[in-house]
Amino acid sequence: MKKLYLITGATGHIGTVLVSALKKKNALIRVLVLPQEKQYAPKGVQVCEGDVTDAASLKPFFDISDYEDTTLIHCAALITVSSKEDPQVWNVNVNGTENIMRLSTAAGVRRVIHVSSVHAIPERPIGETITEAHSFSPDLVHGQYAKSKAAASQIVLEYARKGLNVSIVHPSGIIGPGDTRQRNHMIRTVRAMASGKIPFAIKGGYDFVDSRDVVQGILGCEAKGKSGECYILSGQYISVLELLNSIRRIVHKKPVKVEIPYGLMRVIASVAERFCLFFGQKAPLITPYSIYTLHTNGHFSCGKAMNTFDYRPRPIEETIRESL
Repeated sequence: MKKLYLITGATGHIGTVLVSALKKKNALIRVLVLPQEKQYAPKGVQVCEGDVTDAASLKPFFDISDYEDTTLIHCAALITVSSKEDPQVWNVNVNGTENIMRLSTAAGVRRVIHVSSVHAIPERPIGETITEAHSFSPDLVHGQYAKSKAAASQIVLEYARKGLNVSIVHPSGIIGPGDTRQRNHMIRTVRAMASGKIPFAIKGGYDFVDSRDVVQGILGCEAKGKSGECYILSGQYISVLELLNSIRRIVHKKPVKVEIPYGLMRVIASVAERFCLFFGQKAPLITPYSIYTLHTNGHFSCGKAMNTFDYRPRPIEETIRESL
């Protein structure tokens, strides 16, 4: 059977690792890249230029008449921790997802995996373990990125109810190898911690997962996941202090003992972000939203993925070392 994989977001962190894994399986792959990013397209694959927000531009990408079997993995998204509203985040993450689901249905794509985020899942009080949701709403999450991913996830579930064979995976905070373009916010934070640019810890923590384990989960979900179902791909919860000191041990720096309180760090982050925006610079690594996230419930269960397709995240120490 002649099978083709269609990959959006192929030049991002997860897309890069995913394409590499599929190439090792000698899979036929077609990737969608923005025209201005064609130079970053992976080698040895079919490349289509297009934009998920422009349905007309996607016609060549969805020309699958020569293939008996197709799987589409939708990784394309805009990720931001900035407090400044960016309409393009909603346009790409929500309208772009609507286009991909609608055209997948029209083209007869056999299997679709939508890569969402744990940020789309309704928030739960600290102390509860967060499991998969059955519906999503922007009103139940905080921050423009989370709201856009919640809205997109609800759209995907509606297409599943209409008959599209689509499942959703929700990775937690992604670190790990493969961020060749150094665009992943957390990878840049890890690098800053290793170089000593962040010599202090912030009170709080989150769940982080290896990029390679996310790809393992995506492919496992493709094979054994059920249509209309969601699967959390989490790794391990770690405090910022533990993360920073793990990194400092690897690069042979002395451990840090002091944690800056949440309230004080929010003030510092707010001032830093306003300073950057005023002078036309990119948002700093530490913003009010990133501080907020570190102070929310970051305990996610990947039990459903483990039971359904034998998802097995690796130890966080291994991921930190190989990220560096």
